[in-house]
Amino acid sequence: MFKNYINETERREANRKLPGLMTEGLLLGGTGLGVLALIFEIAADAFSVAAYQTLLAIHGAGGYHEIAIAAFMFLSVLLFLGIVPAYKAGAYLRPNAGGSGPLVEAIGPPKLRWLSWLGTSLFFLDAVLTIIISSISAADVTMLVLPELAPYRIILAEGYAFFIMVVLVAIGPRRAVPLFLMGGGAFTLFTIGALGLVGVMAAANPEWAFLTGGIVTRLELTGVTEHVARARQDLAAISTVIIFQLFLRSMSSAMLGFSGYEVIPASGKHAARPKWKVINTALTLAAVFLIGTGIVQLYAAKQWQIPATEGYSTLLIEYEIVAAQTMGKGVSPEDVQVTNADRRAAEVMYAALPLQRTQEELTGHSVGQADELASLSEEAYVQLVSQDIALARALNEAMLGTPGQTFLVVAGTLLAIILLLAQGGGYVGGAAVAANAARLGRLPGFFGDDRLGIAVIWGVSAVLIPIIREVVVVEAYYAFGFVSAFAITSTTVFFVRPDALREHEIEPGSAEAKSLRFAGLRGMIASYFMLLVLVTQKTEALPAIILFGAAITAFQVFYARRGLKQQPKKVAPPEFAPGTRRRQYEAGVQRAHDEARQRGIADAVTELIESGAMSKFNVGPERITTLVSYLYNVDPRLFHGHDEHHERIEEPSLELEATYEAAYNQQKQLARRIEDFSHFGIFMFINNYHINWVDEVHGRDAATVQQAMLDILFPLTPHEQIWQEYCAFKPERQPEPIWQFSRRRYLWAKDQWPNLSDRITTIWTLQDFGLLPLDIDVRTVITVADGRQQLSVKIPARVHHEEENAEDETES
Repeated sequence: MFKNYINETERREANRKLPGLMTEGLLLGGTGLGVLALIFEIAADAFSVAAYQTLLAIHGAGGYHEIAIAAFMFLSVLLFLGIVPAYKAGAYLRPNAGGSGPLVEAIGPPKLRWLSWLGTSLFFLDAVLTIIISSISAADVTMLVLPELAPYRIILAEGYAFFIMVVLVAIGPRRAVPLFLMGGGAFTLFTIGALGLVGVMAAANPEWAFLTGGIVTRLELTGVTEHVARARQDLAAISTVIIFQLFLRSMSSAMLGFSGYEVIPASGKHAARPKWKVINTALTLAAVFLIGTGIVQLYAAKQWQIPATEGYSTLLIEYEIVAAQTMGKGVSPEDVQVTNADRRAAEVMYAALPLQRTQEELTGHSVGQADELASLSEEAYVQLVSQDIALARALNEAMLGTPGQTFLVVAGTLLAIILLLAQGGGYVGGAAVAANAARLGRLPGFFGDDRLGIAVIWGVSAVLIPIIREVVVVEAYYAFGFVSAFAITSTTVFFVRPDALREHEIEPGSAEAKSLRFAGLRGMIASYFMLLVLVTQKTEALPAIILFGAAITAFQVFYARRGLKQQPKKVAPPEFAPGTRRRQYEAGVQRAHDEARQRGIADAVTELIESGAMSKFNVGPERITTLVSYLYNVDPRLFHGHDEHHERIEEPSLELEATYEAAYNQQKQLARRIEDFSHFGIFMFINNYHINWVDEVHGRDAATVQQAMLDILFPLTPHEQIWQEYCAFKPERQPEPIWQFSRRRYLWAKDQWPNLSDRITTIWTLQDFGLLPLDIDVRTVITVADGRQQLSVKIPARVHHEEENAEDETES
C-alpha cells in the first residue's frame, strides 16, 4: 500500500524538471507558476494564519501552553500523514479540478456526486469567512503601528475588505497575481528568518518572560486587546477529564493553523507543467511551513508565558520581546522604575472605570479595560498598572532609534499586508468555486465572471463583519469550511472511479491503485477525526453552518432543476434557431449543457483553423468564427483561446464532458457546412455573371456557361458532384453574419474568373464573330494548389443550323 502510484518514467522526468519548476514564473515570465511562485501566491491565504494560529490554540486550551502544544502537534501529524497524501493524490489525478466540489465531479463515483453540491456550499461559506477573519485580523495588527485607531477597528476592517475587492474587480484576479507574489514572498522570507530568531532566543533566554505581563496589560489598557486567556492554576492541579476537554477544545481552535491549505490545488490550475509535480511539492513545503511556524510560536509563547490576547497576535508579542532584547538596548528588571507620574496615570485610569463600564453596557462590548483589571481594588490596580506603565516606558526607550524599532514596524506592516492580501484567497477561491457551480448550471451564469463573484462575496462579508467583530467568534464557523474540504477530497480519492485511474495508466486493483486509495484512506481518517472534534467542541456553530449550507445547497438544486423535481438521467442541449440572441432555458442544467456544446463547437473549429483545413477558403479566421457563432449560437469569446496556457480545462462533470465530446466530434459536419456557405458565395457569383456569356443563337445556353464556370472555379471537384450542388442552389438573401463570409468567396470568384477564363472566353468571343467553328474541343490548363489540372470544356455546335445549310445545298 506504500508503493508509489506514479509511473516511474513520469516521476523521473518530473524530478529532473523540479529544479527549474521551483523558480519558474517568479517574475511571471514563464509558462506557468512554479513551486515557489505558487507558494507565495497562496501564502497570503494559508500563511497568514501565522497571525492568529497560536492565539487560537492557547485560547482553546484555556491558557495552558502544554495543552496547546500537544494539540497542535497532534494536528500536525494528521495534516502531514493524512491530509497531505490525500491532496497530493487528488492533484495527480486531476490537477485542473481545483476545490473539493469540482474534484468529486471529475474523478468521484456517481454515488458521491451529492458531495459536490455540499462542497460548493461550504467552500463559498469558507470564502466569506476568510474575508471576515482576514480583514478583522489585519485591522487588529494595524493597532501595532497605529494604536490610536483602536476605536475604529471595525470600520478599518470594512475598509480593508472593500479595498481588496475593488483592486480584484478593477484589474482582474489574474493580473493581481503579482500582488500576491510580492506580498506573500516578502512575508514568507521574513517570517522564516524572524521566527528562527524567536525560537533561538526563547530557548536561550526564558527569563525574558518578565516583559510579557507589561506588554499584555498595555494592550488591555489601550483597548487593542479586549480579552486575555491565562492559565488559572497549575496544570498538575486540574483533573484528567478537564485536560482532555481542553485538549480537544484547543485542537478545534488550532485547526485554523491549516486554513488556506485547501486553496493550493485550486491555485495550481495555472501552475507550470507538469502541474501535479508543482502542486505536490507546494503542498509538502506549505505543510512544513505551517507546522514549523506554529510549533516555534507555541514554544516561544510557553517559554515567555504569553497568554492568548484576543485582538492582538501572539506572534507580534514575541517579535516585540526580541526587538527590545536582541536588536534594541535591552531591558532588565532593574530598569523598570515606577515613578510618581506612573502612579498618577494609573489612578486616573482607575477613576475612569465607571465611565468605561457605562460605555460597555451601551455598546455591548469592551472599550479598553479587561474584566480582570476592572475587578481589582484601587490599591492593587494602581500597583499593577503603574508597574506595567513603567515597563512599557522601558521597552519604548530600549527600542527607540534602534534596529529593533525598525524590525517591529516591518513585522507589523508585513503581517498587516499579508492579512490584507489573505482576503484575495477567499475572494479568488470563492469566485472560482462559484464559477465552477455556474458552469455546472447550479448558479446563475453571471457567476462565470470571477469579478461579479468577488463582488457578491464582498457584499455578504461586509454585512457580517460588524456582527461578528472578533476572530475567536468566527473561527468556530471558519474551521468547518476547510475541514469539510479535507474530508470531501480524501473521500473522493479513496472512492476514485476506475476510468479516472486508467487515464493515468493505473489499473484498478493493482498495487499502485491500492497505494493511491490508501492515501485517500489516511486523509479520511484524519479529516473525519477533525470533523468529529469540531462537531463536539464547536457545537454552537453547527446550527448556523447547517442552516446556511443547506440554504445555499437548496438554491443550487432549485436553480439547476427549476424546482425540486428529479433531474432526468440525460439532459440534452436545447435547440435554437441560428442567430438566436436571447436563449431561454428551462433549467440551469440545460444552460450548462448548451455552454458545453458551445465550447465543443468552438474547440473543433479552432482546431480546424489551426490545422490549415480552412485555409482553402482564403478568408480570415474571424469570418469563419463569426459564421459558426451565428449558425450554432456559439459565444464568440470562446474562440479566443482557453486560458493563459492555451490548455483546455476538462468539463466539470461526466455529463458535460459527453456533451462537449459530441459537439467536438462534429468536425466533419462543421467543415462541410462551412464549405456549403463558401459554395453559396461562389454560386451567387456564377448566378449573377453567367448571363454575360449566354448566347442562345449560337447554341450556348445558361447551363453550358454555368457548367463551364463551375469547372473553372472548382477544378478539384468532380463535375457531376458540383453540378448537382449548383442545381440545388437557390439565390436568397442571407443574414449578415453568413453573408460576410460568403461575400468573401463571392469576391474571390469574381477576382479569379478573369484570370482563369481567358481561353474559354476568347474562344466564345471568336465563335460569336464566326471566326471559329462551333463544335471545337477546347482544352484549358488551370493551376491549383495541388498541382496542374487539365480541364476539357466542350463548346456545343450549332447542329440545327448545319442541317439547314445542307438542305439548301441539295436543292440548289
